[in-house]
Amino acid sequence: MKGVILLLILVAAALLAYNYVHTGRLTLIPSSLSSGEQQLQALEQRFDSARRQFEAAGRAAGVAGVDSTADADAARREVESVETELRALRDRLEDADKAKADELMDKIQEFRKQLR
Repeated sequence: MKGVILLLILVAAALLAYNYVHTGRLTLIPSSLSSGEQQLQALEQRFDSARRQFEAAGRAAGVAGVDSTADADAARREVESVETELRALRDRLEDADKAKADELMDKIQEFRKQLR
């Protein structure tokens, strides 16, 4: 009996992890995402990647004295591209998704303040 319960718990945990990795949501059963939600998630992933690239360039420059201005500039341009696409996408989103878009825009603005 304990083995069955343990197996059910492991299956549920694996399903939660799989859905979280693929949808970014912690659910047992994945819901289908609208086109706008998918585009918004893709933009958020691109922003996070660019932010990590910029931070890595800063660490490389600080630790090893390596010239990483090209990496930092590429990350900055990617953030600008994400911001432009987000502004265009926001007009087509539903109200619930507009709040998520606004949160991402706030993150982008905060990142841009750190660049100055």
